[in-house]
Amino acid sequence: MEWYIPITILPGIGMIIISTVNQMLSLSNEVGILLDEECSNFQHFIADKKIRQLGLLTKAMTLLYISAACFVLSGILGVVYPAMENLDLPGMILVFGSAMVLAAICLLIVYAFRTVSIRKLQFEQISKIVKEKDRQR
Repeated sequence: MEWYIPITILPGIGMIIISTVNQMLSLSNEVGILLDEECSNFQHFIADKKIRQLGLLTKAMTLLYISAACFVLSGILGVVYPAMENLDLPGMILVFGSAMVLAAICLLIVYAFRTVSIRKLQFEQISKIVKEKDRQR
């Protein structure tokens, strides 16, 4: 394995990290708005779900940071320790880093599906409120 291969993956990981940070900030702001006001039971339920979503994003971010560190370490070790006959330490670290990226992407997929279900719940609740107001008129 060439030493520069893991380093070339870093910009892609950086883009995923930036995207995930933006999602975390947006979600954190939504939760903050919900918690600043006096909440109904439904809003409290939604805030709880969104806080769990923050937990998923935090886990994904941690895995992405670990993978970035693995890619850098793999590249450095690829220069310092050329592949030995029985032990390809840089290659093993690269594979571990790739597994961390895969795990993070799986968490982000779960996050995306749960986000849609939360939005659907919010839409259904708003639809009920609008229907009730229409009936009262």
